[in-house]
Amino acid sequence: MKKSKVALSVILATGMLNAGVVAAMPVVEAGQPIVTGEPSRVGPPWNHRSTINIPGTKTDIAFGGYVKLDMLYDADYDLGDATSPFALLNPAATDGRTDFTAYESRLNFRSHTQTDYGNLNTFFEVHFLPDGKLNLRHAYGEYAGFLAGHTWTNFMSFVGSTRTLALGDPIGYANERQGQIRYTHRLEDGALSVALEDPDTVIARNDAGIASEESRLPDLTLRYEYQRMLALSGVVRELSTNDNIPTNTVDDKVTGYGVQAQFSLPLLASTKLNGSYAIGSGIGNYMGNPGNINHKHAPDVYVRNGSLETVDIQGGGVSLNHNWTPQWFSSIGYSRIEQDLPQNSGYDGLFEKMDYAFANVIWDVTERLMVGAEYQYADLNTIGGEERDASRLQLSAQYQF
Repeated sequence: MKKSKVALSVILATGMLNAGVVAAMPVVEAGQPIVTGEPSRVGPPWNHRSTINIPGTKTDIAFGGYVKLDMLYDADYDLGDATSPFALLNPAATDGRTDFTAYESRLNFRSHTQTDYGNLNTFFEVHFLPDGKLNLRHAYGEYAGFLAGHTWTNFMSFVGSTRTLALGDPIGYANERQGQIRYTHRLEDGALSVALEDPDTVIARNDAGIASEESRLPDLTLRYEYQRMLALSGVVRELSTNDNIPTNTVDDKVTGYGVQAQFSLPLLASTKLNGSYAIGSGIGNYMGNPGNINHKHAPDVYVRNGSLETVDIQGGGVSLNHNWTPQWFSSIGYSRIEQDLPQNSGYDGLFEKMDYAFANVIWDVTERLMVGAEYQYADLNTIGGEERDASRLQLSAQYQF
């Protein structure tokens, strides 16, 4: 009797598993986007998971994420839990500082529902930066080419990105997440996307007492990507203030704009040269990450003679990426960001230019376990003429689930 029950249980369990496999959608190919809003960031596709079908429905779900320990050693200044060269603007000097943190760890959930007009997809993700509390990274849905929610800006791309242990792209790359509605039209060898995005007019900090931000119109962004080799994007925005508050006297508006180009160029079978360059005026809050908390370090506008002036900004970088074996990877890169603010006008504490360099070696022990080491160097010049530099060594272990 007991043997019969065991046999029956095995048959039922096997049948359920087989039914789930048949009904579940195919796993997304490694290195390709799950959906247009969330491309695979780096390495083994930690967010690409076999989905589980909800019995009796056309909906598949999946849970994912990772646990990551970052072991940090700062030789000169504390660069924070997630490497931020902007920390050099308010330096905390050290004779040598070690810090272990798991704040970058994250959790995500996604769903795919089959319909007569394609899949309806949703994605939700949180992490623990910058304060150890759950904070939103992504929350959006997609259907028939339309995306609505909070995710990467359409102005940025991952084509020219590289694999690093430090969170986010290096300084000088457009890197931002915000609320938006986007439409993507798939072409034979690429995709064209247009979006309306959450506007913010970021005023230089010492002008906050005489100007109050008021964004009337959404930002308009456009991006074209070709075969994960080339990406061209642009943004146009209205930046405005009002004088509704008695202490704020500036009521003005100006136009901000910017363009970005990224490329990924195969050099050898296992080597690629990746790069990015962006330039514009009034787009600081698209260019300030990582570490540009509330975009206070890269403002969009400042006040001159009672009127708004946009801040010119440019940034870019290159990286050489090589796979020694299927499990061993290395990358070396350099980037720079510059902004133009008037001297002797109270902006001395903001940055004029910043250089960043890194080199790493990463071992993918298994598809779900990565360990690596990375050296990072930042050099900052302020509007007031001060120069500071800092070095960091980062060791990381990442367990994906």
